[in-house]
Amino acid sequence: MYLFGNVNVTELFNNDSDYGKEYKFDSLTDESIKRAEESLGYKLSKSYIELLKVQNGGVIDDKYDKSWLSVIYGIGSAQDSFNGLEEMFENWRDEWEYPDIGIPFGETQSAGHDMYYMDYRAVDENGEPRIVRIDNEQDNAVYFVADNLMAFLEMIYENQEIQERLIK
Repeated sequence: MYLFGNVNVTELFNNDSDYGKEYKFDSLTDESIKRAEESLGYKLSKSYIELLKVQNGGVIDDKYDKSWLSVIYGIGSAQDSFNGLEEMFENWRDEWEYPDIGIPFGETQSAGHDMYYMDYRAVDENGEPRIVRIDNEQDNAVYFVADNLMAFLEMIYENQEIQERLIK
């Protein structure tokens, strides 16, 4: 068991799913962090790095279904790792034309029609970006979700229905 704030990370992910194994990567390294930051053009938040040190990506367990979060992206051993953060970042930005406001770290059950992002246009006092949901089907409307990743993960873990507000 590993607690990330009030979140038991070992319960958050479904590590028994064959599908989930496609999103989970080996241990995070300093080299992969540096490469990802250079590739993405954003410095990864401390909380995201700490989360990926515990589990480097994976599928969210079905019991946490109220948020629609289905996957948290991890960082693969190479920039083009299948289902890795860097590969998916390029997909969402270039193919789906999501706005370049931060890092799309969380896939939803809508299979790409909306995504959870770390929005670097607004950061808290610790430099942690706010969490937003971008709705690609609604002209990339941006909805505020949480002040930071820790607050977001606590809502997921407590299986709260997310209360959003349109910010763009």
